[in-house]
Amino acid sequence: MLNQTSPFVFEAPNGILSGRDRGEALLVQLMDHLRDIDSDAVTPLDFSNVSFIDISCADEFLSKLLMRIGSGELGNRFAFIENANDSVRETFEAVLKLRDLAALFKNDDGSIVVLGVLKTPIREALDVVLEKKKGTSSEFAEALRKNINIACNRLNALQKMGLVCRVRDGSVDGGGRQFYYESIV
Repeated sequence: MLNQTSPFVFEAPNGILSGRDRGEALLVQLMDHLRDIDSDAVTPLDFSNVSFIDISCADEFLSKLLMRIGSGELGNRFAFIENANDSVRETFEAVLKLRDLAALFKNDDGSIVVLGVLKTPIREALDVVLEKKKGTSSEFAEALRKNINIACNRLNALQKMGLVCRVRDGSVDGGGRQFYYESIV
């Protein structure tokens, strides 16, 4: 089961994050932070101190962070965005669309919004995971009303994007593996 860590709060002089160099420095700090926390953890990325971020800075740290999470480089360590104003959120949306990536944003009311690109069938699977919070691939297949192969393909795509956590939990009767999928938010 995933544990939520304390937020990684972005500090910005005068509320502004700008330039690739700054984005690269933020990525280094964030990667160090994520490597230092326990495995099986989700870190909120808190932008409450940021009033503006430019495309270069956002691209440098957010795109690369999501690609590293999706590659499995960080194991079962995940992140989502919170406390970002409209300007910051719009910049993230533009960067993620440009890179064909997606991230989860948690609104003040607790609702979850997907920033970036997520095709409809994958979005439907994500919605079910967000609603159910945790389950096996067969439970999600039933909830999606799809066969197990289709459901597994969609869940695996979400896992590779860093939007859900997948954990192997033994084998099933007749052979094969059993996976559990869990919402990161």
